[in-house]
Amino acid sequence: MEITLKDLENNIRTLPENFYEEVNDFIDFLKTKYNKTNSQDWAENLSEIHRDSINKGLDDIQSGRTIGQESAQKNIKDYINSKK
Repeated sequence: MEITLKDLENNIRTLPENFYEEVNDFIDFLKTKYNKTNSQDWAENLSEIHRDSINKGLDDIQSGRTIGQESAQKNIKDYINSKK
C-alpha cells in the first residue's frame, strides 16, 4: 500500500502536539539525508552562528587556548567536589 501525503497528515494529527517539533526535525533530517539533487557539502548549510562557533574553536586550538581531556576531567571533578 502506498502512503499518501494525506495518510501522513492524518497520522501526524493523532500525535500529541508536543511531538510536532520532533516530527518536523526528523522530516528536515530526511530531506537533507536523501536530497539527491543537493550536492552541497553539509557544512555549506551551517548557520552563521554555527560557523562563528566553529571558527572560534579553531582559533582557540591554533592559539593554544585548550586543555587535554584528562585535565578537563580533573577540573570538572575538582569543581564538583568543591560544591559538595
